[in-house]
Amino acid sequence: MSFIFERPDLAQVQEAPRTRSSPRRTHNKSRLGCQACKKRRIKCDETAPACGQCRDKGVDCVYNHKVPTTTEKSTGRGTTSGPSNIEPQASTSASTSVPKHAPNVQTVLPDLTVAPAQLPAEPMPKELAKARILMHLELINVPKSQPSTYEGQPYQRHHVSQLLDHFTSMDVPWAGSPQCQRITQTWGLTLAVTNTFILHGILALSAAHLHFLYPKENKYRLAASIHYGLSLTGFASSLSEQVSGKNADALFACCYLHAMLAFHYKRRADEPPVKDNDFAWLRLMKGIPILQRTNILRQHLTKSLWMPVFMESGAFSPKTGPLPEPTVPDQIADPEIEALRIECGVTPTESTEGDENPYATPIAHLNKLSSMTIDSSKIGPMMVFIGRMPEAFVQLLEKMDVRAMKILRVWCRMATGVEQWWCQRPAEEEYERLGEVIGGLTGEMEAMLTPESMG
Repeated sequence: MSFIFERPDLAQVQEAPRTRSSPRRTHNKSRLGCQACKKRRIKCDETAPACGQCRDKGVDCVYNHKVPTTTEKSTGRGTTSGPSNIEPQASTSASTSVPKHAPNVQTVLPDLTVAPAQLPAEPMPKELAKARILMHLELINVPKSQPSTYEGQPYQRHHVSQLLDHFTSMDVPWAGSPQCQRITQTWGLTLAVTNTFILHGILALSAAHLHFLYPKENKYRLAASIHYGLSLTGFASSLSEQVSGKNADALFACCYLHAMLAFHYKRRADEPPVKDNDFAWLRLMKGIPILQRTNILRQHLTKSLWMPVFMESGAFSPKTGPLPEPTVPDQIADPEIEALRIECGVTPTESTEGDENPYATPIAHLNKLSSMTIDSSKIGPMMVFIGRMPEAFVQLLEKMDVRAMKILRVWCRMATGVEQWWCQRPAEEEYERLGEVIGGLTGEMEAMLTPESMG
């Protein structure tokens, strides 16, 4: 599953070295801490049933006294999802580029936190969640103050509260399908308290949207860059270390956030043109179906927060799981898609499941989409086209196969109907770019077939 988070920019993100000569951080003694923290002589956050330190290390947490759980506390003690001995972020660059290139961070903050085995019946109160999030960011020193030479207002920690408020208060379609936006805004901060890759994903999406609304505010671009990079890194760490029902909802949430960010940051207008065969953004958008088919998560799907979103896509059943691929009729009503079906040699079938023709499944999904009026309510089915895209088809795109690019271009034209900031403009740009690439390749092929060239 490594290609869920495949990003060339992460090659420049390095973990800050630790040396014994580094000065120890001062802290107040914890009189009521767990046995493990006392033995290691580190500060314990005294949360139950397991403190943050033991949760991160994956060890048993034992107290010498009874510690009230989070639900038993009236105000909470500020539990954070990250260990208190993580080194602060060391950012020496003031670049404001978003993560199409390297994120503006040099320290990887490993996210090894585990969500509760069962979510509470109701989301955590917003102000309590914000307080814990802000305490965690202060603990790990993210974001770190930028140098005074930075042009524009730098992104500081006090801006985090604004980003969180923006994320939870937006009441217009802006963060995916209706069900996706509802669940993300309702449960996002609760998941973020115990899963820092979700926290950074939320902050990245909110900052990216604010930068879209206020393009002259470079602090939002910088914030999106920092948190997107940290979210990708934390997500990768969780996939490699622990995939289970305990963090399934957080992983699904992160996939939805990353899909929107990946398409939005596919290419910025002020960046150099991308390579003609650069389709890395597609791989970042394919996470949800991959996780749904993961054996260890399959039993959790019926209890997932995201079941309404799965069903909204029209490609998932609560009883049987992922539904089979759609059929290809004898003749497709849309003339452009029918012409592609003939050109690609796709024959009518009852299902394209297991079809060896790599064009069959994408064309079947295009045919299904062609009967819909595409808007924000149809984001689910639109994303199914990307999620169910066969690997062989992605490889054809990377090889600049003209027929594969024609199919993707039709999808981009449909995606322009989704009037959301992260989708509509990138879809228009990709539609135009693919048209230019296809035109150039077709012209080269025609030139090779002229009598003079064959002479």
